[in-house]
Amino acid sequence: MYKKGFIKVSAATPEIQVGNIEFNKTSILNLLDKCNSSIVVFPELCITGYSSSDLFYQGNFLSEALDALYFIISKTKYKGIYILGVPLDLNGALYNCAVVIKELKILGVVPKMYIPNHHEFYEKRWFHSGLDTNMKKINILDQNVSFGSIIFEDTKNVIRFGVEICQDLWATYSPSDDMSLAGANMIFNLSASSEHVMKNDIRKICVLDHSRKQMGAYIYTSSGVFESTSEVCYSSHQLIAVQGELIEEYIDFSMKRNILTADIDLEGINFLKRQDSTFRDLHFKHIKEYQIVNFDNEESTEYIFDKELNKLPFIPESKKEEAIFQAWNLQILALMKRIKSMPEGARNIIIGVSGGLDSTLALLVSHQALKRLNNKDVKIFGVSMPSKVTSKKTYDFSINLMSYLKINHLNIPINKLLSNHLNDIKHESIDVTYENSQARIRTLNLMNLANKYEGFVLGTGDLSEIALGFMTYNGDHMSMYAINSGLPKTWVRLLVDYYGRKVYKELKETLDGILSSPVTPELLENQDTEKIIGRYDINDFMLYHHLVQGASKSKMIFLIENAFKMNHKNSKIYVDRFFNRFYNSQFKRQTMPEGPKILNFSLSPRGEYRLPSDIKISK
Repeated sequence: MYKKGFIKVSAATPEIQVGNIEFNKTSILNLLDKCNSSIVVFPELCITGYSSSDLFYQGNFLSEALDALYFIISKTKYKGIYILGVPLDLNGALYNCAVVIKELKILGVVPKMYIPNHHEFYEKRWFHSGLDTNMKKINILDQNVSFGSIIFEDTKNVIRFGVEICQDLWATYSPSDDMSLAGANMIFNLSASSEHVMKNDIRKICVLDHSRKQMGAYIYTSSGVFESTSEVCYSSHQLIAVQGELIEEYIDFSMKRNILTADIDLEGINFLKRQDSTFRDLHFKHIKEYQIVNFDNEESTEYIFDKELNKLPFIPESKKEEAIFQAWNLQILALMKRIKSMPEGARNIIIGVSGGLDSTLALLVSHQALKRLNNKDVKIFGVSMPSKVTSKKTYDFSINLMSYLKINHLNIPINKLLSNHLNDIKHESIDVTYENSQARIRTLNLMNLANKYEGFVLGTGDLSEIALGFMTYNGDHMSMYAINSGLPKTWVRLLVDYYGRKVYKELKETLDGILSSPVTPELLENQDTEKIIGRYDINDFMLYHHLVQGASKSKMIFLIENAFKMNHKNSKIYVDRFFNRFYNSQFKRQTMPEGPKILNFSLSPRGEYRLPSDIKISK
């Protein structure tokens, strides 16, 4: 299955009996016919069994393995690409091979390059290394096919994959390192990996690091406990990793066959590769020559994700609490460093406290930073600036926070100053000028208070607001340090909740009240931000997939339809609005204050995201 740059891949472990090729071919065929992915990889030497030992010398055994390969090719109902492990006698030398097949056609054969011959491994007794051969073509089952170092490519859909076998992964310089530099965005590994205590963790680290440094997907499968246990044990360990992140894993020590399936975003992989200058430098310096074998992979009319799409992709699904703790700590450390780097007489923190999510987080980070610095001379000045549309609820939240934290509280209503200003410019309408005037008056107050109290204005705006331009230029858009600028709204919620659960438990009721209240700038009566710009979780979802994964408009519509079960019309409204707001707001980002990057993505015009403010994109 393939659609919008997503490809479904599988790692399979069939039930086998060592040396019983008749049993193995039927077992492989039955499991293969159950696959619903575009590409599936089977274990090393799965047709014979990896631990067949000196049976590999017997001509009849090798001929029977080829007959089994033909049986599977001719009988399977599976329409995708599958990769099987089989021993091949080529001109008197025996090779441990991966045969890559699509329907009745063998696309190519890849030999194992590194043959282990240490500890429990003594493969050189039987097998020859693919590194030592000049063969480019071989005849197998009456098909003349490519042999050796191969990249399999579907140029239409930008699918490029390579294959390596077991020990190749463990080598100091892996074949897949070169394959990735030659353009492979996926590597499939057929393995029969022996087990010992904690080896599964080492194996996982290897796969994760290969996917990271090769900037692609790594799909690994092992032979399972079906191999001989005369000297060692084996497990069914299957791993699918993308760019250093574990997507799916299965490990089992029971007599069970298994198929592990995952959805791989190839367009996202290719997008990130294009951004990485180190990868480009290596690409031109270390690339080796590969045979290119082309194949066609039709795009599916329907695509069913094997696992529900993560609706909050900025938030890791595994080790979530650890990630929250790290983000909490990074924000505090960033502000501590900023305070220490400020000149004497400008270290106090001036912050507008509205009782909303963003200012709450900024205030709590400030309190923690000063607590760690243990500098009694540095103070926090929390400023309330209510207008006639400020609700009692949010005002009370802000007072509760500042009272508990025992910070300096300044209350400066802005109604009079707002009225005078609007009279001065002869403006009477309740419109965007009326709204933005409030935001700019508040910023004017904060800036001048910073001068008065020898401090700096701490900004409260978050990454989601920055992306959507939902901020008043030279109003809440401006500060001396934007502490929340590296966190989208979904993360702001997580951290405010964390403070209530772990840090300020006495404030939990107030923080829960803030979390459950609608997000609002309170510049108009009963204003609800998400009714204007859409739900923040969906906006953050789009922000991730467009800016981190490089998704196009049509792909984002497809993703929203799947993740949020939204119809096409409403999905398109969300995407069109996001693109319009994002690309029309670059002028605001160009003049943003500094702020710490917390996640793997930033919109800083200095440190990461560069775009001219007068850019125009296609509708």
